Amino acid sequence: MKHTISALAVMGALATSTTWAGTQSGTADSLTMYGITLYGTVDVGVSYQSHGSPFSDAAATNVNNFLIKASNKPNTSLASNGMSISTIGIKGREPLGAGWWGVFQFDTGFLPASMTLIDGLHSIARNNGVPLTQQKSYGDSGRAGQAFNGRAFIGIESPHYGTLTFGRQSTLLNDEVCKYDPLSCSLAFSYVGFFGATAGTGDTQDRVLDGTLKYTLTHGLFHGGAMYQFGNAYALSSSRGTAYQVDMGLAHGPWSVDAVLAHKNNAISVGGSLTAAQVAALSAPGSSTYGLPVDKTLPGTISDNTSYTFLGEYDAGRAKFFGAYEHIRYANPSSPLSIGSQTVGGYFIIPNNSTFPRPKVLEVAWVGARYALTPSLDLSGAYYRAMQNSYAKVSCSNASSPQCSGHYDALSLVLDQRLGRHFDVYGGVQWSRVADGMGSGYLQHASFDPTVGVRIVF
Repeated sequence: MKHTISALAVMGALATSTTWAGTQSGTADSLTMYGITLYGTVDVGVSYQSHGSPFSDAAATNVNNFLIKASNKPNTSLASNGMSISTIGIKGREPLGAGWWGVFQFDTGFLPASMTLIDGLHSIARNNGVPLTQQKSYGDSGRAGQAFNGRAFIGIESPHYGTLTFGRQSTLLNDEVCKYDPLSCSLAFSYVGFFGATAGTGDTQDRVLDGTLKYTLTHGLFHGGAMYQFGNAYALSSSRGTAYQVDMGLAHGPWSVDAVLAHKNNAISVGGSLTAAQVAALSAPGSSTYGLPVDKTLPGTISDNTSYTFLGEYDAGRAKFFGAYEHIRYANPSSPLSIGSQTVGGYFIIPNNSTFPRPKVLEVAWVGARYALTPSLDLSGAYYRAMQNSYAKVSCSNASSPQCSGHYDALSLVLDQRLGRHFDVYGGVQWSRVADGMGSGYLQHASFDPTVGVRIVF
């Protein structure tokens, strides 16, 4: 309820001030006054899963559009954020002189179907102690109910020297993955959008990082950037470790290519909820987890992750073609976390610091295209495949353990009709299938999931 009230209050206050600003500026379509712009997106629809899980008022889409462990029975439900995250925020760009500008941006993501802030970790904690067959939809996320769960940064920019910003920011890897994804990281249709490991150097929480210094530059054919996260060395960061990323790209004629190197220490992945036994231990005197709150405590896999990614696009006019490949290596952390360590949103972690007897390698690749059927109607399609090696002490290639080798396939097709500058309707379908180690513990191993929705952007 707290998050619901906060979201409504923020949006109501901003909407009131925006109406006034638009009137004062004299431009009916403008939401800018004194260099400050109010912006936002509202994306809501209806989703069906042939094997799904019930509606959640905290998960990033309210439902699980892709196959997860708890996916079980047919489910039809209102859903949020099928094509893009519903967001409300402010941004600004002010002249500083000598060609320099000051910039800032603050926003938060919400769920229009439930009128709550996105809180992925709460969607998992809510299932603590609940049998898998009865769990509501859930998903790990760096959006964990914070007031600004999206971006919150300030900086300076120059047309000649680039842009330097500091704060909570989308990573370079996340920027490039979404740029080269035919479905632009759609949560309902894109594997790399719904599962954030690809864009998060192996873990969803790290798509957006606190306490980061980020630099980007475009010069002629070249574009690129670098960023560094100070981690727990800096008081404003809620992340436990440091991170760095480097991006180098070229754009020439119809071609654009990028390569990104990324590393994250103490990455935290929350793939599921606490068991009934773990919940009981929270209230058992003498237990190592005694006293931790049930609704704020989660199991976490801790690792040091390194990835390299190659991405490309060819623009043929009405058609655009995309392709990418990422190699992610997971290793046990060089600095293990202790029980009760905190992560984003103030959640407590019961860590597993020894998940990887051998380094795990996850490879993710995709190909796809976007075609303009008319000036206002786009058809997009993509095929995604994720593959992991066997990282158990004794190699295996079946579903007996999540440490066995395995793969995950997803195929999507989407129509998007723009009805004006600020409004579009969309409909599409994705099919997903999981096999061997990547499907260990799953209730079902394939799902067919159509979604239709509307989106307003201002």
